[in-house]
Amino acid sequence: MKRLFFALWPENIIRQQCLDIGKAVLTEPARLVRPAYIHVTLLFLGNIDTGKEESFKQALATVQVSCMSLCFNRLSFWKKPGILCLTTPNNYPEVETLVGMLSKLAEELGIQTDERPFKPHITLVKKATKLTPLEFDPINWHSSSFCLVESVNCPNGIEYRIVEEWGGT
Repeated sequence: MKRLFFALWPENIIRQQCLDIGKAVLTEPARLVRPAYIHVTLLFLGNIDTGKEESFKQALATVQVSCMSLCFNRLSFWKKPGILCLTTPNNYPEVETLVGMLSKLAEELGIQTDERPFKPHITLVKKATKLTPLEFDPINWHSSSFCLVESVNCPNGIEYRIVEEWGGT
């Protein structure tokens, strides 16, 4: 079994912009998300066996990925998970269509996913206790691909490993 999720993975310039904002709002005892793990989760699948993982990969083999653009212009504090994240008030039809397609495929494969509406966000800081106000330039995220990512428990914490990527150049 693998713990899997679908995500958008950023270009290095976006990763650096996110890291800069995270550093500016970091307060004890919070900690920054590792720069290499900054992403936008599209759909969390949970623990998936090899058969269902392969079925997903086969079903997505011919998927066409539209260019997707998101603008993250708000810093939000989500108290229950204790995170500071970048959010957006806008809807993004291209991204929502992709999430809908992935959700439908998960349902067809018998995988139960979160039924809450998709809220694009970028987690910057974990174990946060408050929001530190900050003015920043919006993060304009463009992507023409998405990834299947494995979350692996390791001695030094959680690692994210890209399993496969669709779209891109």
